[in-house]
Amino acid sequence: MLRRSEKWAIALASTLIIGMLIIKPAPNMHRASIHQQSNNHFNASVSQEAIDHLQAEDLALTTNMMFHSFTTSLEEWTTREQLDRKLEEEVEQHPYIEGIALVDGTNQIIEKAGSSLDLNELPVFTTTYNAIQYSLPYQKEDHSYIMVKKALASGNTVISEINLAFIQSFLSKHAMIADSEGTLFMSGENAQVDFNQQTTLPDGQQATTVPGLNWNIYVNSQTKSQNNPIVAEEVIVKLAPNTNVEQWAIKNDHTVLKENHPYVVLQSTIEEDAYIQKLKSDEAVIFAEHNYSFVNKAVIQETKVEPNDEFFKPYQWNLEQIDIEEGWNYANGSYTTIAIIDSGVDPEHPDLQGKLVEGYNAIDDTSNAIDDNGHGTHVAGIAAALTNNVEGIAGVSWQSKIMPIKVLNTDGEGSSFSVARGIYWAVDHGADVINMSLGDYYHSDVLYDAIEYAYSKDVTLISASGNENTDDQMYPAAYPQVITVASVNQDKNRSFFSNYGDYVDVSAPGEHIPSTYLENQYILLSGTSMAAPHVAGLAALVHSTNPSLSNEEIGNLILGHANQLGDGDFNVYYGYGEIDVNDTLTSID
Repeated sequence: MLRRSEKWAIALASTLIIGMLIIKPAPNMHRASIHQQSNNHFNASVSQEAIDHLQAEDLALTTNMMFHSFTTSLEEWTTREQLDRKLEEEVEQHPYIEGIALVDGTNQIIEKAGSSLDLNELPVFTTTYNAIQYSLPYQKEDHSYIMVKKALASGNTVISEINLAFIQSFLSKHAMIADSEGTLFMSGENAQVDFNQQTTLPDGQQATTVPGLNWNIYVNSQTKSQNNPIVAEEVIVKLAPNTNVEQWAIKNDHTVLKENHPYVVLQSTIEEDAYIQKLKSDEAVIFAEHNYSFVNKAVIQETKVEPNDEFFKPYQWNLEQIDIEEGWNYANGSYTTIAIIDSGVDPEHPDLQGKLVEGYNAIDDTSNAIDDNGHGTHVAGIAAALTNNVEGIAGVSWQSKIMPIKVLNTDGEGSSFSVARGIYWAVDHGADVINMSLGDYYHSDVLYDAIEYAYSKDVTLISASGNENTDDQMYPAAYPQVITVASVNQDKNRSFFSNYGDYVDVSAPGEHIPSTYLENQYILLSGTSMAAPHVAGLAALVHSTNPSLSNEEIGNLILGHANQLGDGDFNVYYGYGEIDVNDTLTSID
C-alpha cells in the first residue's frame, strides 16, 4: 500500500482556506471562521518580502497575458487581406478596448468603432513589442489608458485605445506600477506612495518587469538564491515555436551544447542565476532554468495532444511539466464530475460555459453558488476549463463537469459547518472528485465526519497542504482519507511557501498558474490552492478511464506513478513526488 495507513488527525478548529495569493490576515482573526489565508502559524522563514515578490511576478505575468490576448487578436485582424471581421466585433470581444480605428497614411479614418479617437493628439509611442507599438500610459477622466497601433502591409494602420482598468481590477492593494520611463501611473489603495509628489520608483527598491512593455511593478523584497545541485555552467532553455536555433544562438552569442528542439542546453558564460535572468528578457525564450543534476523518469510517447487554447503554449508551463499532452491520448475526463468546494464558480465565464452542473451555497442553503471572490473560479479553471476551444486556457480534465459548492463568502470567510455541509451535498449529488483548496490547523468533528462520509461513498478527496512553510498539520489535508498536495515551481523545486510534513502525499505546480477569473478575465495566481486542482483533474481523468476503480485505487495510482523529487521514495516536502499524468494513465489496466 503506497498511501499512508494513517495521517495524524490531532485537532482542527474551523479556520479554513489556503490563500489565493498568500495575503496578510486581518487583525484578530477569529478561529470560528474560514479564511482565505490563516497566518496563525506563520513561519518566520516565509518572509512577507518574498510573498510580495511572488505576488508581483503573478501581476506582471497576468498583465503580459492580458495584452497578449488583445494584441494577438489585433494581429490576426490586421493580417487579413479582406477585412471580413468588423471593428465592432473587436470592441465587443475585448471590453477594455475603448475605441479602434483603421486609418490611411494621412491619418484619415477609414473605419472605426467604439469611442472616438482624437487622431490629432496621439500620444508618443515609445515601445515596440512583436511589431506592435505601445504608447506610454496616460490619464483621462480619472482612468489610465494606453494606445497601441499596428501598420498593415497596405499602408494603412490600426490604432486602438485600451482602458487599463483590467489591470487595476486585479492589482494588489500594496503594489504600484511605473511605465518604461519610471513614472508611476497606477497603484493599489495601500501602496503608500504620493503620486502627486513622487514620479519615480523609490531608490533601492526592487521591481518586477512586465515582459514586453518594460513596465515595472514595485516590490520591496529580497529573494534568496536556491542551493539545489545543478550542472555547472549549463542552462536549459525552451524556445518559442519556429525559432531557428542556430540563427538565434549566433545573434545572441550563445553556445549551444545540446539540442532537442524546442529545448536547448546552453553553456553559461556568467553565473547561472544571472544568465537565466538575462535569457528571460528575450522574447524568444519561453522559459530558462538550471540543468539540475537529478534525473526524472523519461516518458517517451509518439504523439502529443496540443490543444489550440490561446494561452496554452505561451503560459501554461504547468501542464507540460506534468506530462499532460501525452496523457490526453488516453483520457479526457468524460462522465466525471469535480466538486469545487470554495468560494463558488463564475457561471458566465466563457471558458467555463457548459461545464457547470447544479451547485450549492452551503452558507445560506440555496442554489446560488456564484463566485464573488475569484478564488473558486481560478481553481475550477485549472481542474477542468473548456479545452481545445481556441479561447483562454486548457483544463487538466477536458470533459469533466464542474460542481460549484460555495462555502466561502466575498471575503473568503465561512465556517467548518458550511464546509462539511458542502461536502455532504456534493457527495449526495454525484461528485466523483472533491477539491478543497482550503484549510487550517485545527480538528473539527463535523468536518471529519463529512470527510469520512465522502470517502465511504468512494469519492476521491483532494486538499492543499498550506502556504506557510510549516510542518504543522493542515486540515482537512492531514486526514488519512485525503490526498494532500504540496506546491512545486517551474524548476521542480518546492515552493518556498509550501507546507511540508508526513501528511503530504504528492506535489503539483503551484506558482504563476494562469486560470479563469471574475469578469471574464484570466490571471496568474500562486499557492498550494493552485497545485491541488491539478491533482483533482488527474483523479477525474483516472476515474473516466475506469469508473469501477475505488478512491483508494485512484489514490494509489496517482501516488505510485508520481515523479520522485527530493530524497527517498517518500519525503516530507514532495510526498511521493510530482504527479505524472501520462505515466499514471498508461499504467491503468
